[in-house]
Amino acid sequence: MPQGYDFAIFGASPLAALLAGLLAHDHGRQVLLVTDPPSPQRLPRQIDVALPFATRPQSWRIVRQAEADTKMLLRSVDGTDRLGSTAVEIVADRARTAAALAHVSEMARGFGIDARGGRFNRVARLEGEISLKESKVQIVEPSSIGLGPRDGKAARLTLSNETVEVGQIVLADDAAILDRLPEPDRPPLLVAQPMTATLTSPAKRLPAPVMRYADRGVTLAQRPDGSVLGLVSGTDSVEARLASCLPGPFPLQRRATTHFSRLVSIDGAPVIGRLDPTGFFVIAGLGDAGAFMAPPLARRLAGKSPDREAAWFATHDFVPDRDAVADLAEVVA
Repeated sequence: MPQGYDFAIFGASPLAALLAGLLAHDHGRQVLLVTDPPSPQRLPRQIDVALPFATRPQSWRIVRQAEADTKMLLRSVDGTDRLGSTAVEIVADRARTAAALAHVSEMARGFGIDARGGRFNRVARLEGEISLKESKVQIVEPSSIGLGPRDGKAARLTLSNETVEVGQIVLADDAAILDRLPEPDRPPLLVAQPMTATLTSPAKRLPAPVMRYADRGVTLAQRPDGSVLGLVSGTDSVEARLASCLPGPFPLQRRATTHFSRLVSIDGAPVIGRLDPTGFFVIAGLGDAGAFMAPPLARRLAGKSPDREAAWFATHDFVPDRDAVADLAEVVA
């Protein structure tokens, strides 16, 4: 066990695993990943597709480059079985959302995605766990970790009751932020939103394998056996909103259901940066494309961002004026 770590990454998402691996192998850092062991019974909390629901060209440029870097990374570690492509269809019920969706479609076409109306074809999708078994990353479960007081610039934590120094603690997904950052310490930019995940019995074929109903707060993903994973935001009329998006036949049996919370930004743009006074580096608000953002995030943390990336991260930090990056805020139903 090293006497200290450059980074302690907290998170159970593909982004957390990819980020830890990149920092350890591509950037030569000592990395500790704090994560729960994978469970096949755990319902996914997000559909990982390289499709930002964004209108800013700067964000599209970052995500498209990050997607290319992620594909290259997975090829280099024989992880291409985790990467596929899918069609994503976004449905707008309100005129304002339809106008925004038209702009997103135009933006997608400009960056090389086959987009027609609200349908986006051949979108990269990441599925399954990211294994770090052969990695230099040390992996521990959250139950063995305790956070202690800071000493100068180095954050301190305990690992199996032994104090180790860490240069930077990174909260790399919503669950990690919610678990490790009490509400009074969270920036007002971030709002916790209740979520429901449910898996149905096989249903009729969806119009696309991934369907997102932007104004109803519902995302559906159909599995090869026809079953449907539904992610529903908010607590109001969850059953009615979900049923309005499913194709039947009704009644559809529920195989599993779970409740959790996610974080959304009030201005619709990602929130990424070091948060005072805790000193935690927080990654939030990346949406469905978050898993593909590991390469630029690793460069940011390692201090190796090229100028264009550095400028993007600077404007998405905890800065007082974010009007220049404000985008499409998530619907809280």
